[in-house]
Order: sequence, then structure tokens, then C-alpha cells
Amino acid sequence: MGLLDDFTEDEITEEEEKFPEEEEEKEEKEIILKCEPYKKSIPTREKTTYNVKLVNTSSSEISIDLRIHLLYSSDEENPIPWQITLWDGDKLSEPSDSFNKTIKVDGNDEFMLPIGVRAPEGASYGDKAEIIIDATSSKDKMLSDSLTLVTTARPAVIAMKTQINQEKNVADYIASWAKDKDMGVFSILAPKPVRGYVFIEAMNPTLVDEITDGTRKAKGVIGGETSIEEIEHFLAPKLAVEGIAEGDIVELSAGPFKGEKARVAQIDKDNDEITVELFEATVPIPVTVRGDHVRVLEKDR
Repeated sequence: MGLLDDFTEDEITEEEEKFPEEEEEKEEKEIILKCEPYKKSIPTREKTTYNVKLVNTSSSEISIDLRIHLLYSSDEENPIPWQITLWDGDKLSEPSDSFNKTIKVDGNDEFMLPIGVRAPEGASYGDKAEIIIDATSSKDKMLSDSLTLVTTARPAVIAMKTQINQEKNVADYIASWAKDKDMGVFSILAPKPVRGYVFIEAMNPTLVDEITDGTRKAKGVIGGETSIEEIEHFLAPKLAVEGIAEGDIVELSAGPFKGEKARVAQIDKDNDEITVELFEATVPIPVTVRGDHVRVLEKDR
């Protein structure tokens, strides 16, 4: 939220009105560091790359001193250190926590600076690495810019293959083991529509591999991470009224009107209910029933 979000135009003072001019002055800097996005979250053992642009807006070549260093923070007493890598042409550097480099950038040109960071195995939830980049002209120290990239560690969603119809037993066993060992397992999902798979949200994929080796009915872990988008539709219950439309002909399967046929008059998704008009009623009387108490016989065309 911006500091001026709650102000009206009448409340902005003359001093505050200078901000746009200051922003315009900032954009005219000769050395500019850019990166989008500058914040990411990744699971342990995974690596991400930030494509940083170093822009020279002046008309002449500038020699630029780069200082790149990494700071990491954690709630753990002895956190596992993070490291970064730097591409130099077509060569990848050895992992380190700092780099010093001098480059030359032509006038009105830019230099691509890919920086890689990996979340170390054993990192805890919320562990954070900040990559601080300082760019300064070799000749004029007043020409400079800085940029901070932020990477946090998050759990990975891992797919474990199981024997068919043994999903719940495997999930229960893993849950009991993970609780006793405090293994950083956050959740376990065994959705009924997906046969032969259990999904595990955990900080340490290696420990999940070890659990699999000692779990009966488990067949192994599928390589790579499963995205939350692939399973998010299993996390919320499906409405019974989904797939039912006004005008459809249905048969009531429960309640005092069980077996009666009716036409759907209204759908209430908030309460997962539908209102129907019975065919056999002398006077059409709206009847409200639960969405799972009807069976669609004919769709309205």
C-alpha cells in the first residue's frame, strides 16, 4: 500500500507534490539495475534464475564495478547457508556468497546478468536469501544504482505413487511417521478421484524419498515438483449444483417428493441448493432441495 493511497487530491501538500519530479529525476540516472520479478519462492533443492538488466542510459561507454553479495536469514539457530551462481558469458561460476566484477557497457545499451540461487536441502520454511547488487561507475562514484532480489524457501508438493485402493492407508502411515519424527511434512492429500497417488507437502523431498522406501504399498516418488495448480481443485469441495442449469428436468432422489420429476427454476450456489417446480403438482409450488438430492434427467437446450 502506498503512503498516499488514503489521501485525496485536496490533502496533498505542496511538498508532497514534488514526488513526481523526484521520480522523473530518478529515471534519468545513467546506470539502472532492473529485474522482474525481483521476489520468488522456491522449494528446497530447486534453483531459480534472476535475469538482471544493467542499463547504461548515457550516450557513451561506461566501465561499471559490480558488487554482488548474499545475505540469508532464518529462524533456525544454525541455518544452512545459501549460495548464488553467476553467468559470465557462456561460463557458469562456482557457487559463492559474493562476487566482484567490472564490465563495460556501451552507450544506450544494456548488459544481461543472469544470477542463479538454489534453496539448499534442509532449509526451513520461510528461510530467506537476499541478493544485493551494487553497480557503480569506475570513474564517477556518484553514478550508481542498487537492487535487492529476495528468495524464500517454501514446501514442495510431491506426488507419491501407490497401489490402487491403498492411497488412504499410505497417507495414514506417512502422517503417523512424519508426526513422530517431526519431518517437516505440512499436509498429505489422497483425493478420491485420483487413484494410485498421494500428494505430500513437505520441506525436504529427500526425507519423503526415505519415507517411501520404508512404506508398504508405496511405489515411489514421481520426479520433480507437482504444481499447486494441478491439485487445487481437489482442495475445495465440488458443489452439487455444478452442472445443473435452470430449465433442466430432474428427478428428486430424497425427501418427501422422492421419485418425483421437476423442472429447475432457480439455483442457489451459495447454499448449494436448487428450487424446482414439480410436474405432478396441481398448482406449481416452488420446492427447495439440496443439490445432491436430484438427478438430472434431461438438459435444457
